[in-house]
Amino acid sequence: MENEIPDFLTMARKLKTDLVRYTSIYARNFFKESFQNQGFTDTNFSPWQPRKNDVDPGRKILVKSSVLLNSIQVFKATTSEIRIGSDQEYADIHNNGGVVTIPITDKSRRYFWYMFKSTGNGMWKALALTNKKSITVKIPKRQFIGESKVMMDKIQQWVIKEIEKRFNNL
Repeated sequence: MENEIPDFLTMARKLKTDLVRYTSIYARNFFKESFQNQGFTDTNFSPWQPRKNDVDPGRKILVKSSVLLNSIQVFKATTSEIRIGSDQEYADIHNNGGVVTIPITDKSRRYFWYMFKSTGNGMWKALALTNKKSITVKIPKRQFIGESKVMMDKIQQWVIKEIEKRFNNL
């Protein structure tokens, strides 16, 4: 049998398809690991700021019901773009930090009284009796999705290994 010239175009197409699949899965898992690691890794690891009033010290930050963690998904995966994110409305404020203004309504005051009566916690009584029309809450930045040099380096290493593996199998 003579040496046949490999079909490099088909090999390149297959590599691109595999790259999209591998990268989208790897990136999604990388971002989910931020919840396990309690911080984000770009060029180095940045731990999340601890909760101010930690009433549940054994629980990890941003992981009570795991809704935010489980909402991380691949929205678009093509050879030109891979977009990963969360469809939870509060994901952006946790990822980037910011200030939230909560209006104090009659309904919320009734809720505060209910919470005070059921828990006895004076904080709820103070909220029910406040003259303020709104409360401002500062949410610290706890990034879990974003550009990461470490992630991109790992993907690049995978691509190089894949190319070497495929050329060695010719």
